Amino acid sequence: MKAPLLDVKDLTVTYRVSNGFISALRGISFRIYEREFVAVVGESGSGKSTLGLTIIGLLPNNAIVNGGEVIYKGVNLLSLDRRVRERFMGSEIGMIFQNPMNSLRPTEKVSKQFVDTLKVAEARGSLKLEAYDYSKPWGVSGRFSALIDRVLGVSKRTGGGLTTYDDKYRLEALKWLKLVRIPDPESVLEKYPFQLSGGMMQRIMIAMALSLRPSLLIADEPTTALDVITQAQVLKLMRGLIDEVGASILLITHDMGVAAQVADRVLVLYAGELVEEAPVHDLFKNPMHPYTIGLLNSIPRGHKSTNRLSAIRGFVPDLRSEIRGCVFADRCDYAAEICRINKPSYIKVNEDHVVRCFLYGK
Repeated sequence: MKAPLLDVKDLTVTYRVSNGFISALRGISFRIYEREFVAVVGESGSGKSTLGLTIIGLLPNNAIVNGGEVIYKGVNLLSLDRRVRERFMGSEIGMIFQNPMNSLRPTEKVSKQFVDTLKVAEARGSLKLEAYDYSKPWGVSGRFSALIDRVLGVSKRTGGGLTTYDDKYRLEALKWLKLVRIPDPESVLEKYPFQLSGGMMQRIMIAMALSLRPSLLIADEPTTALDVITQAQVLKLMRGLIDEVGASILLITHDMGVAAQVADRVLVLYAGELVEEAPVHDLFKNPMHPYTIGLLNSIPRGHKSTNRLSAIRGFVPDLRSEIRGCVFADRCDYAAEICRINKPSYIKVNEDHVVRCFLYGK
């Protein structure tokens, strides 16, 4: 069996707060393989964003990694010196954050930030921009021209007469801004972040992350601020990254519909625990955990006539307290006494589908 690109083992993370500790992740384990698109779904507070921040090494100062391993290409990232680990970030592992306003420097134009990102990556040797031939469509040759034509539905673009050394970075930036459907990208490059909408800034961050061709891209709710058409375009581009350069993607989302569109496999998190994992078609066709079933039932269905939406009753448990039994027991319609006393083990439904629930035990 092939080795995983990313192997997360028994990961436990807590946050130190004024009145105690919050358990954000409780023994999370999963794998991501090359060319795989994995979605992590769950309500707010389930630990999705903490998982992404732990992998990329950007946890806040009050976070504590209590145990576990994050193994990337055979190297445990948690054991690396900070400077060594930073070399993996951006080029090997990239991240698109939920709030783009916290990612762009407010006092610098978009052009400088984008060009600086490309220059740093090239100086590190993690990115080699393809030679530009300005007589060819887009002024670029190589495998990405096919992706550009396919996604944008065009067969010809020009390089705009750019000829200087720095122009190769600028043209690269323009190419990716066009790919994420930013209108008048030449003008956008010369603007400051405060002059742009939240959706526009998010598209810029997506373009910057994709331009580095990372082996693993972590995307934390990347399409939340985008309109439906742009959302579909960006998701298609992210799938294209897998097809073109063999990258893998970990998509963090609360939207089961988005997961259904693009993911190969889905991880369902609740209160910091992984409660179900399955291939996307299997999960939607045969959900097993009561929480997963509740999430799917709460999706609005345009073809059904109903006066009310289905919702999961109750609230997420207090993560400052120790949860003795199943984390979902207080909200579960099927909870029995054993669910409140003991932790359920992972049950293998089939080769690729596991669920953590007493309903499926012996």
